[in-house]
Amino acid sequence: MIVMVLSPAKTLDMSEVADDVESTQPMHLDDASELVDDTVSLVNQMLNKEGLCLQSASWTPEDLTFAQAHLRILCGLYGTLRPLDLIQAYRLEMGSKVQHGRGPKDGLYAFWGRAIADDINAVFALPSTAVSSSSSSINILLNVASVEYFKSVDMPSLDPSIVVVDCIFKDDGQIKSVFAKRARGLMVNYVVTSRAATMDHLRAFQADGYVYSRHESTDTQLVFNRSKAAAAAALKRAREVAAIAKLHTKRPRNDLEMDTSVDEKPHKPSQRTM
Repeated sequence: MIVMVLSPAKTLDMSEVADDVESTQPMHLDDASELVDDTVSLVNQMLNKEGLCLQSASWTPEDLTFAQAHLRILCGLYGTLRPLDLIQAYRLEMGSKVQHGRGPKDGLYAFWGRAIADDINAVFALPSTAVSSSSSSINILLNVASVEYFKSVDMPSLDPSIVVVDCIFKDDGQIKSVFAKRARGLMVNYVVTSRAATMDHLRAFQADGYVYSRHESTDTQLVFNRSKAAAAAALKRAREVAAIAKLHTKRPRNDLEMDTSVDEKPHKPSQRTM
């Protein structure tokens, strides 16, 4: 079984949830309220744009159900979020030096303590039929979060049966943060849409020119590399897709098309995390 942890995107999907998708409430609303009381100036702000490639808009209801069970978004304000949790727009980085009343140390790492690790343990403790139909006996925590956010997972508090696997994405042998960030989103999309459940499934990941590098990888660190030519080809494809999308948004919409316009009115308080 695979559970993924991901950093939050800096652009929140503030669209209304479809009628056929059941939304959920964050698991740590009381904790978030406590933080809001102390950091009111940091909430109710839209985040800056960040290019994650989750492609969640194209997920089927079955994909969303799988993601709801297998994906946890690490969050400074809410601790851990599921994809369909309803939240307010906010700006609160995990590394923020926030003062709080929980112990002598300031900062969100101290505030959340072992709570995030406990949330992860709880997912793996669910009956297998509740989260996955996979027969895999290995519990894999796939780390596709940034260093800043993954530090919020109190490693000693994780159940010993959980194997933490890191994903490293390289361009021509070097880690480039902008590209690596996008690749982490692609990995999440791959796991969700393919129902990946084993290490072999993860090694089979290929997207935007990234391929598994066997000689650089270990049992707990999967390295994916791509050449300059593959990166250039991926960038060209991305620009072509963006151009097509731009043309699509300019043509008149009919009542049967999805409304993708930007609502300049204030957003409703409760919105999706993805």
